[in-house]
Amino acid sequence: MKIFYFCILLISSGILASCGDAKKGIKTTTTASEEVETQKSQLEQALTDGNLKQASVVADSMSLFVDDFTPEQTVQVLTTFIKVYKDAVARHESRKALETIRKYVDVYDIALSTNPKDTKTAFQKAMRNNPELDFGAVAIAFREKLSNYDSLQDGSLNRNQSDRTDSVTKTNSDTVAEKPQEIPLELRPAE
Repeated sequence: MKIFYFCILLISSGILASCGDAKKGIKTTTTASEEVETQKSQLEQALTDGNLKQASVVADSMSLFVDDFTPEQTVQVLTTFIKVYKDAVARHESRKALETIRKYVDVYDIALSTNPKDTKTAFQKAMRNNPELDFGAVAIAFREKLSNYDSLQDGSLNRNQSDRTDSVTKTNSDTVAEKPQEIPLELRPAE
């Protein structure tokens, strides 16, 4: 349900940003940048205080403005999502973990498409400071988790497993329970 509200908020903010004359568009962009900067300091404070719940809320809110992020802000939000994900896994909150994975992948993709060179440089700098922050590897792992989850939801993963089980069962039961079919006389080799 949160994802639904998130999408509605994202769409409505996009509509509002596209409305109006050029002067209003400039004010909206300036306001968005100021909002992101304010939220950045709130996120830093929440992380400093160890308030991961508040940090998650602020990072979610910031992710609405990914296009206005500096590369450092992208690093900060993605790092927060990694921490929130690890916390959700530790607490066995699979729904929160899945939501966080989706947000991470979205922010990662948008940030790289908006400013690839500077964002990659910021990723490398963050990784030098903390080798565990390999944002690309995390994105790949998260995409795989999403793919596995989606396969479970549409049944294709279960179907593949049951197909293999059925074929093994049929093969074993065919050889034990049924006689092999006889070859018609005209197709038998000459004796």
